[in-house]
Amino acid sequence: METYLLKRQLKEFRGTEKYHKHLFPGKSPILLTDGCDFIREKCKAYWLFDAILSYQLEKRVKDAPWQIWNLELQKGDLSWLLTCREDSGVKPIVTQRIEFSNFPLDRIKIWVIGGIALLPSE
Repeated sequence: METYLLKRQLKEFRGTEKYHKHLFPGKSPILLTDGCDFIREKCKAYWLFDAILSYQLEKRVKDAPWQIWNLELQKGDLSWLLTCREDSGVKPIVTQRIEFSNFPLDRIKIWVIGGIALLPSE
């Protein structure tokens, strides 16, 4: 999908009409809003939500009622950095380097609140 079109479509998500389960073996599911489901499907980013879900039972993440997840392309070596913070500007509670991805955007922010993953615009 062309990046410009994808960014344009993402701006249209305001709220959600339906919640979508994201399952990972041995983990309780998280629910995705329509916007996160769009990212998962259109960007083929099941792996991203697998990663987010895989951290949900760790104490430091479970104890954070508001999670800000960022995936960002690292310009120097074209790897990706996935981080989770409790608030903007504070030290990450999770940092994971991802060697390779064909994710079509250079960054995405996802909030997880009460077991629901949503885009900031939702």
